[in-house]
Amino acid sequence: MAMHAHTPLPIWVQTIYVDAQVPVTSVRGEIDLSTDQVVQDEVTAQLAAKPRLLVLDLSQVAFMGSAGIHLVLRNHAHARSVGSMLAVVAEGYSRHVLTLSGIDGVLRLYRDVRTAIEEMC
Repeated sequence: MAMHAHTPLPIWVQTIYVDAQVPVTSVRGEIDLSTDQVVQDEVTAQLAAKPRLLVLDLSQVAFMGSAGIHLVLRNHAHARSVGSMLAVVAEGYSRHVLTLSGIDGVLRLYRDVRTAIEEMC
């Protein structure tokens, strides 16, 4: 009998509230076809509450494929459809990928959570 160990997904997602009103969903690890649903589920749950602003912090993302690019665009549209704003924090690899894809022409990328909140609220 063969036993298979399941390798944990190379992603970590957590939402905290800043100033008790602004959800900040932070992602660490890799966003690709095998992990994007984990992020999507959390963002969908947060947008269901229709916050004025949701911050998606991708500054600790070590890899992002096309699934991550689509995730950002899809949730930007979703946030607008429910009357919310989405602020994307991107640094390092995530900023590089999102800039190369042209997303910075669709929405503004922030360098840190505090700046995103100050400028969007």
